[in-house]
Amino acid sequence: MDMTSNGRGGAPDRKPGRIFYLLAVLPAICGIAFMVWVMVTKLPALDDGLEQIVVPGARDLMLKPGDHTVFLEYRSVVDGRVYVVQDVGGLAVKVVAADGTPVATRTPSGSSTYTFGGRQGQSIQVFRIERAGTYRVSADYDGRVGPQTVIAVGQGFMTGMFAVVLSAVGAFFGGVLVSVVGIAWVAWSRRRTPRVA
Repeated sequence: MDMTSNGRGGAPDRKPGRIFYLLAVLPAICGIAFMVWVMVTKLPALDDGLEQIVVPGARDLMLKPGDHTVFLEYRSVVDGRVYVVQDVGGLAVKVVAADGTPVATRTPSGSSTYTFGGRQGQSIQVFRIERAGTYRVSADYDGRVGPQTVIAVGQGFMTGMFAVVLSAVGAFFGGVLVSVVGIAWVAWSRRRTPRVA
């Protein structure tokens, strides 16, 4: 009988069984399941952080202090109605405090876009609020005729979306990586350990 000692008390090494392959795959399965859960539950919830306004038009919003971004939704859905536009040249966004004080808006330093739930948006303006309160956000074509479309106002929306996507992708690749390492270890252990006769 040929037995290989592991050098600790003469006990023979045991070859890992095939069941260890299944155990090694579990991290990948868990990572994929977590990614699906995040994309299904967390990503749609980000929609709650965007206040939609059909324009030309206006809406009073309760805003918190900090930076806010105005997105133009080239494709949008509001109350079951689909809005699709290609050209909104001349569309001007205005923000006014409850006391009538205008809030300065500016073009964002970088363009941010999103696509989810049948909606496609791109950042067009940013503004900063110093005090929490009610602000009227409006947009029109300054007296000219233009297509009806939708703008959306959000605070930290892109950061939240990035965090959700990053956590989902991280869970997927992290689980797969752990499984690959586990499978490689099982295969290596089975090759190096001779069968005990």
